[in-house]
Amino acid sequence: MNNVLQTLGYDNPSSFKDKITTTLSVYTEKIIESNGVVKYHTVNNDYFLKNDTWRMDFFGSIPQFKEQVDNYKFSSKNITFLFDNPSINLEMKFIVYSKLFSDAWKLSFCMGGQQQYIKRLTTFMNEKYPKLNSFLDLDIDKANLQWMDWLNQQGVKTMTTQTFVDTEYTHKTAIVNFLNSIYTTLFTLTDEREEWEKDIWDVRNLEKYGITYNKSRTHYYIDFTAIINETIRVEVKRYVKQRLVSNNQFSWSTARSYLKFLSLFINKLCELEPTWNDLKGLERHHIETYIEWLHAYVKGRITQKNAHPEKYILESLSTLGKFLSDIQLREYAIAPKKNVRILIFPEDKPTVKKKPYDQIDYVPDHILEQLFEHINELPKRYVPVIWVMYKTGLRISDVLGLTHDCLVRLNGAYWVVTDIEKVYVEGHRIPIDDELANMIAILIQQSKEQSNQDNNPDNYIFNCYTGKRKGKPYGQNKIQESLNTLAVKYKITDEMGNRFHFKNHAFRHTYAIKMLNGGADILTVQELLAHASPEMTLRYAKLLDDTKRKAFEKVHKTGIFSFQVGNELVLENTDEIPEDIRSMLWTNHKLNAIDTPYGTCLQRTNGKCQFAKQPPCLTCNGGNPCKDLCVGAFEGDVKKYEILISSTKAMIENAKMYNRVDMLKENEELLKLYEDIYAKIIEGNIIYSKLNRLKKGDTNDKL
Repeated sequence: MNNVLQTLGYDNPSSFKDKITTTLSVYTEKIIESNGVVKYHTVNNDYFLKNDTWRMDFFGSIPQFKEQVDNYKFSSKNITFLFDNPSINLEMKFIVYSKLFSDAWKLSFCMGGQQQYIKRLTTFMNEKYPKLNSFLDLDIDKANLQWMDWLNQQGVKTMTTQTFVDTEYTHKTAIVNFLNSIYTTLFTLTDEREEWEKDIWDVRNLEKYGITYNKSRTHYYIDFTAIINETIRVEVKRYVKQRLVSNNQFSWSTARSYLKFLSLFINKLCELEPTWNDLKGLERHHIETYIEWLHAYVKGRITQKNAHPEKYILESLSTLGKFLSDIQLREYAIAPKKNVRILIFPEDKPTVKKKPYDQIDYVPDHILEQLFEHINELPKRYVPVIWVMYKTGLRISDVLGLTHDCLVRLNGAYWVVTDIEKVYVEGHRIPIDDELANMIAILIQQSKEQSNQDNNPDNYIFNCYTGKRKGKPYGQNKIQESLNTLAVKYKITDEMGNRFHFKNHAFRHTYAIKMLNGGADILTVQELLAHASPEMTLRYAKLLDDTKRKAFEKVHKTGIFSFQVGNELVLENTDEIPEDIRSMLWTNHKLNAIDTPYGTCLQRTNGKCQFAKQPPCLTCNGGNPCKDLCVGAFEGDVKKYEILISSTKAMIENAKMYNRVDMLKENEELLKLYEDIYAKIIEGNIIYSKLNRLKKGDTNDKL
C-alpha cells in the first residue's frame, strides 16, 4: 500500500484516509436558477460517512437529486455497504458518492444493477480478502482472474455475445469488469499529483492549461506506460508536454499518434540495447534494424480493411525523425550524438500511393434515396446531424461542435458559421437553404431551453445533458453505428446488392461531388470545404470526371456508324465497342473535341479544324456569312441566337478548363459575331446582304 500511496502523492496511509473521510463529511447542493445560472452550496453533513445504508428519502432533500427521486419507480430504495473491513467499506462509499455527485451514475442505476454488483463484490471480498485494508493493495490482475472464477462458481454469467451492426462479438459481462472498474476509479479519484506528473494523462484535466480536444470523441487518455524504459519515458513526457503547451499545430490527437509511434521505436531499441537509458549512442544500424522490423510488424498487424501499411511506416519514420531532431535542437540529455540526417535518410520513407480517386468514399444517389426513405427510423436526436452533414459538407466533428451562435443571416440568406479545428480556420461560413436554417433554428431554441451552465457550458446544439457525457456533444461513433444498424435493418444495398457501409466522412465527399456536379468551380468548393490546399478538391473533380465518363459510355450503342457518300449511315461494328476505342473517343471528347450543332467534331489538323466555326451559313463566304442568309425576318431568330450565345459561352468555359487555346479563340470570335447579330435583331432590325436586290424585285440573282 505504501508504494501505491507514494505514487499517488501521499506521505502516509492516514493522509489517504483523511481525503476520503473529508470528502464524505460534506456534500454540495447544486441549484439551477431560471436563467441557467448554477449556484453551489456546501453542506456540512456527515450522513454519507456515518451511515452504511443510504436511503432514497435523504437524496430527495438534495436539489440536484429531487427530480430523480420524484421519478423513481422501483422497489429498491436503499444503497447498502456491508464489507467486513471498515476501510474497504469506506472506499466503496467514497466511490459511489463520487459517481453520484458527478452525475456519472443516476440513482436508478446505482440502486438497481450497481447495488447487485456491490453485493456480489462484498461477498467475494469478505470471503477471499478478509484482511485486506484497501482495494489498492490488490494484485489487480490476479484478483480479476479470481473474481471471474468466483462468479462462474456462483452461476453468474461471465461471457456474452452481442451483435454490433451485423457482426457478433463475444466479450466479458459488465459484472466481470466491475472489480477492475472499482480499482481504477479509486486510483484516479485519490491521485493527488499534477496531471503532467502522471504516466497516464487525462485531457479533461489539462483544459486549465489551454489544451483542447475533440469532445465528440472519447480519446481522453495518453498512456506513457507504453514506453517500458522509465528514464526515457520521463523525457518523452517532457517533450510531449512542451509541444502541447506551445499549441503550435500539435493537437491532443497528434500527441496520441506520436506516442504510438515513439513507443514502438523506443521499446524495440531497448530490446537491442537493454542497458541503455538514453539515445546517445544511436547509430545508423539501429535505424536499419528498426525499419526492417517495422515492415514485418506492419505486415502482421496492420491487416484491417482499407489498411495502409506504407502510410503507417511513413508516419512512423517521420514522427521519429521529428522527435530526434527536436530533442537534439533542444539539447535533451537523452538526445543522439549523431545528427539525425545521417541516421534517417529520405529514401527510408516509402512512397505512399494515393487512394484511387474512384475509391473515394461517398454516398451515391441510389444509396441516398434508400437512406432518406428510412431516415426517420434513426434515433430522433441523430436525424438532424445527418441532414447537417449532408447539406453543409462539414466534418462530423465540426457538425457536432456547432453551438447556439452557429446560424447567421447575411444579405437575406442563411449561413452556418463555425471554427474548423483540423485546419485551424476560425469563423468559417457555409451557405445553407431555408429548410436547413429552420431546422437549425429549432435545434438552437430547444438547446437553449434545456441548457444551463452545468449541463451545457459550451452551448452545443447536439448536447448530452446527463450521464458520463454530460456537457459534451454526441459521440461520433454512435452516429455511424446508427446509420449502419439502419442499413442492416432496411437492407440498404449498393448496385451489386451488397450491404452499404456508411462512414460519417462520406457525407462530406458527397457534398463536394454534388457541388461540382451542380457547376461550382473547384476554388469555390475548396473554400466551402475549408481545404488547406486544392489537392483534395481536385480528387473530387477527377471522380466527377469519371462519373461523366460513365454517362458518356451509356449513350453509346453497341454499334458504330460512319458517314458515307450520299449521307447514308453505314454500320461499321455490330459488337460492343472495344475499350480502346471508347477510351480514344472519351479522350478526344474531353481534350480535343469541338462541339457543333450536329455532334462532336473529332478532327484535329495542326491543332484545329479549318471548318471549326459553325454554322456554315456564317462562314461559307470566305469566312464571312453567306450572302443569301437572312437573319431577323422571323420571330424564331431571336430565340436561336439566345441559344447560340448560351451554348458558345459554355464552350468557352470548357476550353478554359482544358486549356484549349484554339477552341477558346474560335469560340470567343464566334460569340462576338453572335452577340453583334443578336444586338441588331433584338431591336427589330433585319440582316440580309441582298436586301437591295429584293427592293428591285430581282430574286433570281445567283452568287
